[in-house]
Amino acid sequence: MIRQSQFEHKEKQNPVASGIQKKRGAEHNFEFYFVILVGFLTFVFGFISLAVYFAVMYISPIVSNLTGLTFLGSRFLLFILVMITVSGFFMSLYPYSKAVGGNSSLFIILAFISSGISVGVQVYKLAFFGPTWIGLDLLKDHGNTVEMMYLSAVYFAYNLILFILQYTIMKKEFEE
Repeated sequence: MIRQSQFEHKEKQNPVASGIQKKRGAEHNFEFYFVILVGFLTFVFGFISLAVYFAVMYISPIVSNLTGLTFLGSRFLLFILVMITVSGFFMSLYPYSKAVGGNSSLFIILAFISSGISVGVQVYKLAFFGPTWIGLDLLKDHGNTVEMMYLSAVYFAYNLILFILQYTIMKKEFEE
């Protein structure tokens, strides 16, 4: 004789409750995929930004000879880009670890810390050097332009939104 699973038995007893459970499962899947997507996009964004940074540093002697502009290395920008990449990596590992019953809280904490450090460094640079700090680090006085201000704003806004999202996920993780 074939036995019914407990879920099928409960579904026959209370069809409204089973519909709510299915809906919660769909919401959980959406959150799972959303966190993976945001983590992956953050990792890719950080990795591409690192690649562009190293490419600019690599071709800077050629550009310097042609235009007279001298590119300087920015340890702060490099550090921020590494932290964004690391944060995206750990954030994308969090749902996988949660799905297999691993230590998922460790991954979201590491993502939150790396994102928080990046936000802190950006706030420091914004406070002491202004909104064009990336341009000032890379090009000295030639980098004090509106474009560099927009670039700084994009990195700061993205990192701040990511930091808040990770805080929300971490808070939910510890409430469970």
